[in-house]
Amino acid sequence: MTSAKILYLARYRVPHAIMSLQPEFTKHLIGVDRTCIASPVPKEELWPVFEKYGIDTTKFDYAPDSEIYRLYPEVNDWVFDGDYRTYWLRQQAIKFAFLDYLNYDLMIMHDCDCLLIKDYEPMKNGKLNFMVLENERHSWGYYESIKNALGFERLTPHCFISEFVPVLKKDFNDLVKFLEEKHNKKWLNAMIDSCPPEPTVPPWGNGELIRWFSEYEFIGNWAMSRRDITMEYQRRYHYDDMEKIGDFDPAYHTAVCDAVPDLRFSLQFDWDKKEIPKFDYYMDKIRERLARHT
Repeated sequence: MTSAKILYLARYRVPHAIMSLQPEFTKHLIGVDRTCIASPVPKEELWPVFEKYGIDTTKFDYAPDSEIYRLYPEVNDWVFDGDYRTYWLRQQAIKFAFLDYLNYDLMIMHDCDCLLIKDYEPMKNGKLNFMVLENERHSWGYYESIKNALGFERLTPHCFISEFVPVLKKDFNDLVKFLEEKHNKKWLNAMIDSCPPEPTVPPWGNGELIRWFSEYEFIGNWAMSRRDITMEYQRRYHYDDMEKIGDFDPAYHTAVCDAVPDLRFSLQFDWDKKEIPKFDYYMDKIRERLARHT
């Protein structure tokens, strides 16, 4: 079985990707052969930067966003006027399109602002193994989309939005076929057309209609409808200030996640110097906390 972590990499997340690809974190993803960088940033820019930070790219693949826009123009149907989140929905459509475009038997969807600090095995004892957030529920639209598109209610009280989500290529192929046959339209359109608009509330808006959709909840519930899966709870530490990045509890937490509300104060990348300001300082905070636990 071929397997790869699909690391979705917008330009502003390059410093987070560099951090997430450090050996302190990559060693915890068990049983995955390759890493595929799915990004609008050219490979010629990324690989030298990765290598500067000691990242071995010999088992890396690259997939450009330009191929998605060429082959799946429907991703632009996920952009709506008046949505204060701009391209947030389209980013999810692009993630789905990469699952269709790429050809690994097992793919692990990964958002690189989440760091693993405990072992996670996405295929365990022959079953998909999901990290989930225990008894957590999010926006109404996430679950209405599942019901409208797939024909069933949410299948678990636990939440699949863990930033590490395994997908079998066979299951995804079956999903595409199911959506197109059930809804008689292209599968990406079937997904977003199943997502009901909801009115915004202050301070984010004044009643404008926007849609709430979760690619991870959608994928996890589809997998549950197809096969037996296993779950393990993800206990995440959210830091809202870079100075707090090392304040997690290694005995309790399994992942460290960026929740800095203003991106200007999150991890940055200086494209002129090709470096991350204070990278070693922040990594030392993490390393010192992990070392005190061992």
